[in-house]
Amino acid sequence: MNSITKVLMSFLLAGLNACASKDNPCEEILEVKRQVQQCEQWRKVMNNNNYPQQAMTAKKRYEQECQDLRYYRDDYDTICKGNETPIGKSKTEH
Repeated sequence: MNSITKVLMSFLLAGLNACASKDNPCEEILEVKRQVQQCEQWRKVMNNNNYPQQAMTAKKRYEQECQDLRYYRDDYDTICKGNETPIGKSKTEH
């Protein structure tokens, strides 16, 4: 197999793999916990007046990352239990 064929095959396989995978409608609980922990850490640094430069940097990161966490922006309540079925419904489906 020449190199062009190998490259084309790898793109084809990557495309088929992307089509075969379905998006999980459920929020990953561990990712949410990680986000919350990171925000708490930035909040603590932000409120520490001993290191003003670090506090300012932490405040900027906190404002960017934490004031509008992902699960507040989603259209779904995507917490799932057991069989991976979302608990909430789309806010646009009334």
